[in-house]
Amino acid sequence: MCSWNSWNRICNSTTILLVLFCLACSGCARKPWTDPLDEKQAENTIQFLKSLNSRAETCQEGIDGDISLFYRNIFEKKSVNGYFQILSPSFIKLIVSNPLGQPILVVTSDQHTFQLITTLERRYITGRVSSYGLLHNIPPALLRGDWVDWIRGTVRVDPSTITDIRRDRENRGTWVTVQTTADNILQKTHMLIDSGEGDLLSRRIENDAGKILAEITYEDWMPVGYCRQPYTINISGLEYNSTLAVKLSHVLIAENLNRSGFRLTAPANYVRQILP
Repeated sequence: MCSWNSWNRICNSTTILLVLFCLACSGCARKPWTDPLDEKQAENTIQFLKSLNSRAETCQEGIDGDISLFYRNIFEKKSVNGYFQILSPSFIKLIVSNPLGQPILVVTSDQHTFQLITTLERRYITGRVSSYGLLHNIPPALLRGDWVDWIRGTVRVDPSTITDIRRDRENRGTWVTVQTTADNILQKTHMLIDSGEGDLLSRRIENDAGKILAEITYEDWMPVGYCRQPYTINISGLEYNSTLAVKLSHVLIAENLNRSGFRLTAPANYVRQILP
């Protein structure tokens, strides 16, 4: 008859084996796509993508509206509600106000540098986005991504970069795989595109070893001006087990929006902090 200690060791060993088994299985998860399209279907898809490229070029007007952000990782959880502005190719502004409508946080970025004003701390911070990310454990894939295209759900594909076109396992649309290089880093992007409206349903980004760096899903597409905009964006697959949920509302075309509106001036008597 086994003693309690022996039984406990067996249970612990079994638990460890189960954990290892689950980890191994998670690395072999079934892909969401199936067979490649035949030559004629692939060519039709490429022509459809060219029309989406043209649509992307005409949908570069600035937009604004209300935004809710829900971010979590293994270290913390955060949520914030505010007002946003976006202007192609890479400008973003976020304003968070108190219940009286007074701004308590203003952030702008051009994807490379940022400016931040916090009225509660009377502090102005500016510097490189990468430096801010290192200080706050923000996943690199989230920092390197094309934020405007990610939020707008833009489909912009150079046909020469396409390496694969496949059917979706759940018949939601077509998966298009492109391979690109940025900063000498090879990257694959798999995009699930609805064959009707041409809406982007999912964007999966992998490194050259096939590891998922980020997976973005898009829902609740609605017209904004002459273009379409997803109102719900979920980002997962990030380092630190991070997830980011973005919910938009009251989105409109922002007329007369220009780059100067994304430059902040440090208020007088505020502490100034510069990140290298």
